[in-house]
Amino acid sequence: MSLSNGVNESALHAHRFLLRTGLSLVHAFAWVFIFEYFYLLSTSVARALESVVLLYAFAQFITIVTTPVSAAHLAKGTRRSLVVGALTAACAFVVLGASFSGFFNSPALWGLALFATLLGLYRALYFVPYKLVSAGPSTIAHAHTYFEVLLALMPLFAGLTLVGTQSAPARLLFGAGAIIVLASVIAYLIPDTRERFSWPYIYTFKQLFRKKNQELVLQSLLEGMQGAALFLIWPLAIFLIVEWSYVMLGVVFSVTLLAILLMRRFYLWFSHRISVHDSPIVHTVVAVSGWIARLAAGTPVGIIIADVYSYSTLPERGTRVDPTTFEHVSDRGAFLDEYTALKEIGLALGRIMLCVLVFFLAFAFVLPVVLAIALSIAAVASGISVLVARRGLAPAY
Repeated sequence: MSLSNGVNESALHAHRFLLRTGLSLVHAFAWVFIFEYFYLLSTSVARALESVVLLYAFAQFITIVTTPVSAAHLAKGTRRSLVVGALTAACAFVVLGASFSGFFNSPALWGLALFATLLGLYRALYFVPYKLVSAGPSTIAHAHTYFEVLLALMPLFAGLTLVGTQSAPARLLFGAGAIIVLASVIAYLIPDTRERFSWPYIYTFKQLFRKKNQELVLQSLLEGMQGAALFLIWPLAIFLIVEWSYVMLGVVFSVTLLAILLMRRFYLWFSHRISVHDSPIVHTVVAVSGWIARLAAGTPVGIIIADVYSYSTLPERGTRVDPTTFEHVSDRGAFLDEYTALKEIGLALGRIMLCVLVFFLAFAFVLPVVLAIALSIAAVASGISVLVARRGLAPAY
C-alpha cells in the first residue's frame, strides 16, 4: 500500500509525533517515579532498586507472552493494532498517575502492577507495518528537524513541571496519556494493511532454541541487556548523580538530545570521510567505550558528554534505539516477518536477564557497585553484539 496520498502520510507522521511526544515526556520519568515511591515505602535505596527492576522485568514478561498473539492478529489489520497499542500505552500512564493520586488502596502496588502489565502489552501490540514505513519519502521531511528539537525539549518541560505541586507527577502522567490518546485517534486515518504471521503460539517459542536462529536470538538477548541498562539502570543512576533533582534530570536529558541531533550528523560525515563507517573493529571499540564513558561520568556535564558520544557513534543495526522516547525495538520499529516477533521476544528476555542479575547483586553489594557492574555487563554485551551482527544476516522466510 502506498502513502502517496498526502493526507495518509501526514496522518502517519502526526500519529508518530504525538506518540513520541507522550513517551518523551514521561517514559523515563515514570520509572524514576516508581523508584522514588519504593524508596519512600522502604526507606532503602537498595530495596527500591530491587523492586523497580522486578516490576520492569514483569513488564517484559508480559511482552513475551503476548507478542505471538498480537503478531498473529496483524493478519486482521494493522491499524487496529496501532490504535489499541497506543491506547494501552495511554492507559498505562493514566493508571500510574491514578496510583500516585491515591486511587488504588495504599500501598498502590496493584496500580503499579497494572501499569507494568499495560506497558508490556503496549510493546507487544504496537507494530508499525513495514509497508507504511517504507512507502516513500515524506512530504513534510523539511519539518523533521523542528519536530525532533521540540521532542528533545519535552524532558526539560517535564522536569520544570515537576518543580510545582506534589500532584505534578500525576498531572504529567495524565497529560502524556491524553496526548497519546490523541495519537491513537489520528491512527484511524492511517491506511489499513495486513501482515502475514504463520507461526502458532508454542511454535514461536520453539524457534528460540533452533540452531539456525542462534545468532539472531543471541544478538537480541545482548541488545535487550543493553536496553535495560540504557533505559532503566542508567536513568536511575543519573537521577542519583544529580541528587534526586527532577529539574536537573530534565536538563540533562534535553541537552543530551539536542546535542545528539548535531553530533550524530557530524559523526556520520566524519566516519565516511576517514572510511571507518563500516569497520567492525571501530564499531566494537566505539560501542564499548561509550559504556565506559558512562561508568566514568560523575557530574551532569560528564553524563551529557558520555551520552552524546555513545548515541552519536551508535552504528545502524536492526534494533532501533530511540533516545527521545527511551525505548528500543526490533527491525527499526517496523514489522517485517515472523522474525520481528522473535527478535522482540529475545529483546525482552535480555532485559529480564539483566534485571534478575541486578536484583541479586543488590543483596550483595552497595548501590554504586551494583550500578557499575550493570553498566559493565552492558559494555561487554555491546561489544559482543556488534561482532555477532557482523557474522551474517538472520534467516528469513
